[in-house]
Amino acid sequence: MNDDLKKVRITLEKQPLSSERAEIAKKKKDRNRLIIVALVCLLVGGEIGLLAGSMRKKEGLLTEFSDSYMKFETIKSLMSDMWLYGNDYEDLNTTLEDNAYYGMTAFIDDPYTTYQSNEEMNAFASSINMNFVGVGITYILTDGIITVEKVYQDSPAQRAGIQAGDMIETVDSKYLDGLTTDDIRSMVLGEENTIVTFGVIRQGERMTIDVVRGEVDTTCFAYIRDNTLVLEINSFGMNTHDEIVKYLDNYQDYDSLVIDMRNNTGGYQSALEEIAGLFLPKGTLVMKTVDKNGNENESYVNSKIYYDNFKEIAILINGNTASAAEVLTMCLIEQHPNAYTVGETSYGKGVVQSTVPMSDGSALKVTTSKWLSPEGKWINKIGIAPDYPVSLHQAVKEYYYMMEDDETYALDSVSEFVRLSELCLDYLGYNVDRQDGYFDKSFENALNEFKHDYDLGNDDILDSTTYQAIVSALKYEYAMNPDKDTQMIKAIELINN
Repeated sequence: MNDDLKKVRITLEKQPLSSERAEIAKKKKDRNRLIIVALVCLLVGGEIGLLAGSMRKKEGLLTEFSDSYMKFETIKSLMSDMWLYGNDYEDLNTTLEDNAYYGMTAFIDDPYTTYQSNEEMNAFASSINMNFVGVGITYILTDGIITVEKVYQDSPAQRAGIQAGDMIETVDSKYLDGLTTDDIRSMVLGEENTIVTFGVIRQGERMTIDVVRGEVDTTCFAYIRDNTLVLEINSFGMNTHDEIVKYLDNYQDYDSLVIDMRNNTGGYQSALEEIAGLFLPKGTLVMKTVDKNGNENESYVNSKIYYDNFKEIAILINGNTASAAEVLTMCLIEQHPNAYTVGETSYGKGVVQSTVPMSDGSALKVTTSKWLSPEGKWINKIGIAPDYPVSLHQAVKEYYYMMEDDETYALDSVSEFVRLSELCLDYLGYNVDRQDGYFDKSFENALNEFKHDYDLGNDDILDSTTYQAIVSALKYEYAMNPDKDTQMIKAIELINN
């Protein structure tokens, strides 16, 4: 057997979020448009193409090949020798080969099968495992100040004494005004065992805290809210089972649990089986898979640790809960004696991918089977309807694009940025009459009220600075005000009652 094909990892695809799916769809649309244009050019320019071919044949330059491999090599060679824009690519040969592999695995009816380059494969694994060298916090950036939202278990930040609610105004003595979250991230991340110094404000007191950077896994988080244990599972990575154990070992006196899998878009099947085993006894069926030939396979829980203290489990889901997260949800509501769902209908991805790594670091990710719940249900393109439907405000479900610095909108204009701002201001409690992108008088009044509250002037204009401030205020309010999360409130209410 070819060495490239010896190792296969099964992945219940980490599904792109709604915003990412829109970008993927756009790329596919653009690619299809290019194909159509190419066909039109071929038809319109057919005579020219035939003439060129005839001329080459007369000159003895007609390209010939004996098999498909030779055809591939011939086209690649011609592109390298003749393509006008070839010099624009640092490694044209690799680019041409990668493009061929992408084309070979591109199917409109299967968006999950794809070729992945070495870089894409590494990024994909990183997105599932969520591991990096840093400090282990999540935060909200507002007006040049970081507010710490979470401090992860056993992280460098926790060991150094960083706390949720701390306000960080400097990193290595540099103030954060004017910096983006990407700028700050690059300052915080670094080499293992190096020190990053935070200037912190805690309850009005300023202090400096040195944190020694280290390896951080951030696929889950647990905390207590209203005397209820909440476990967030963000993805199903290779270390997620062990991460969860670190948290749950501290909460074995709780008999109920909220599992938050909103925006969890999947991960590895092996991780899924391990995590399911934390909440279900040995020998419990997790799911069934059926391949192209109708062969059925069964997967069972796989964990040496079983928390039998959780007699009731509420599972939070939304439209970005997908793949492995949906498998675990179905498994629990069908196999656990008292589990139920709260939120919005899940994404509905009922197929499984196998990732076949190649010796050069690239990989083929191919759909190999569909998965069924223990009771045989297939939720593909349907999703899981929650037992207790609860919707969040539309503002927290949107994807927020950046405005150009010189972009402005005023009364009677129409824009997507106006619509997004209307949603945000409504969420923040300002009075707006519409949320369709039309800049009316009520939006102007709300906009000026917001500007006054945040010292942004009073000029009746939506500009990029104000738009960014509105989005930032929305994200801060949702992250830091638990009363805004109506889905979580409902789950805790059900648990407590």
